Amino acid sequence: MANLADVAHRAHVSKMTVSRVINHPEKVSKEVRDAVRAAIEAVGYQPNRMAQALVTNRHYVIEFLVLEDVVTVEPNYAILLLQLADLLNKKGYTLQISTKIQDNHQIDGVIVSGWRHADLAALEALNVPVVLYGESPLDHDMAFVDSDNRLGTTLATQHLIQAGYDKIIYIGMQVDLPFMREREQGYLATMAANKRVSRVYTVANHSHEAERLIDNLMPHLPENTGIVCATDRIALGVVRALGRNHGIPDKYGVVGFDGVFIDQITSPQLTTIRQPFEQIAQALVDNLFLQLNNGELGMQRLAPDLIIRDTTRH
Repeated sequence: MANLADVAHRAHVSKMTVSRVINHPEKVSKEVRDAVRAAIEAVGYQPNRMAQALVTNRHYVIEFLVLEDVVTVEPNYAILLLQLADLLNKKGYTLQISTKIQDNHQIDGVIVSGWRHADLAALEALNVPVVLYGESPLDHDMAFVDSDNRLGTTLATQHLIQAGYDKIIYIGMQVDLPFMREREQGYLATMAANKRVSRVYTVANHSHEAERLIDNLMPHLPENTGIVCATDRIALGVVRALGRNHGIPDKYGVVGFDGVFIDQITSPQLTTIRQPFEQIAQALVDNLFLQLNNGELGMQRLAPDLIIRDTTRH
């Protein structure tokens, strides 16, 4: 394992200079900083975390706080967690998972997912930087990173219109949160712009709830209808209901939203709006470290992609 002396030898400086670059970079010239950092990377040196913590007053631990009901947790958490852990590890930080809001004096910041409006006051009261995965309400100025949810359902609705479906309905999720309102608004605005009549239904984020809704609607649901779903989990239930006796994609088209795992296990495979999780993870980390370094709160929406598969006409 590389040590401080290896870095000093590679950079042609003293061990004290290497230590100063690590702990007090503002006291070292840019030329020396660049040389030492290049040497650190070249030899694979990992600074002692305990020593760094004593100098910088940091713990090198970031908490990922999951406040979602475990019954409705989406598979995207696994992808997001792996990417966050990798990004933080490269910065010398450890990712710690928690399911409860509490003051923890052994962490440097918190990334939050699955929060609800009732959680925001407690999150704002935490004594470390916080960044939300999911757009914060207008009455709470909290840093957040999210997909551009309105753009996502706009793309989904436009695709169904261009694919020739006469009637298009929307099935949303029964939560009053900004991301879900934005998804509904993307559908409504696109329908209005194309002089189409909109129709909105809501269910809990369970596939069997969506399946039951479609079973109830079928006597009144004409053929050549497209269905925009607020999540892939809802879309899974819709596809399951339609797949029993009705043709997909010729008679009915279905588009989901998320693009992780569920969209690939439906039969036929689901057309979906894929969230850019790699970019989301990077933006969450960047946003948090901006706060750690006394920067401004960031509010960022990232564009999703339409992935066309077998539940809609191409």
